[in-house]
Amino acid sequence: MKTLSTINDLAIWIQDNMLSLPQKKQATIITLSGDLGVGKTALVQELAKQLGIIEPITSPTFVIQKEYTVSSHAWVRRLVHIDAYRLENKTDLEHLGWNVIIDDPETLICFEWPEKVSGIELPDVLRIKLQLNSDHTRTISFI
Repeated sequence: MKTLSTINDLAIWIQDNMLSLPQKKQATIITLSGDLGVGKTALVQELAKQLGIIEPITSPTFVIQKEYTVSSHAWVRRLVHIDAYRLENKTDLEHLGWNVIIDDPETLICFEWPEKVSGIELPDVLRIKLQLNSDHTRTISFI
């Protein structure tokens, strides 16, 4: 477990320790779990900045999925931000084109609320759980 004081610290950690690795054969997936308002979307916003995305990153709560073009990273060309809070199962995710998205090795997927989607297997992912502490720091667990 690692305690960080800002979401920016975590975004930098991901950039330095995960996105600096060689490209994989499929999309790179980061799952984000935690209570409402803990900073899942804020983390995606900071990560997008690290990737050179300048357009505003907003929560995909109502549209479920948003995509952004990345032009300044060695191998990430697309950031896909999914908020699965309102999804129920694997079929719901497949309707979004999940099978095509995960086959693209130039895609980074930030997947909020993965525990809401039953029947989906997410092998080889970075699983992050965020918890807000009383002193306004966040406890970041890598599971």
